[in-house]
Amino acid sequence: MLEQMTEKFQTAMKPVTELATLNMNTMQELAEKQNSLFSTLMSDGMAFAETASQQKDLMSLAEAQKAYLEGVQEKMTESAKSSYTLLTETQQKAGEMLKGMSEEFTTKFTAK
Repeated sequence: MLEQMTEKFQTAMKPVTELATLNMNTMQELAEKQNSLFSTLMSDGMAFAETASQQKDLMSLAEAQKAYLEGVQEKMTESAKSSYTLLTETQQKAGEMLKGMSEEFTTKFTAK
């Protein structure tokens, strides 16, 4: 009897566990993306500082700064798009999981 209760509890908790796993994987992937972005921006910033220190005139410095800032903007935009895509996909998966869970509970409770 205890085995049956354990099995029923595990079956009932499966959707919750799957949802928690989905959330955990999404958070991990977002953290990796942010870590990568931060590392890239730090490297680019150091490279720009080195380049800027080697410029002889104001126009060269302005061009180097413009190129650096355009690169930063591009990387930030790409990161935002990538994160948005990941969150949208996760939201759709979670919605499908919750819909399936709701249908399963409805079926179980109306069948009895």
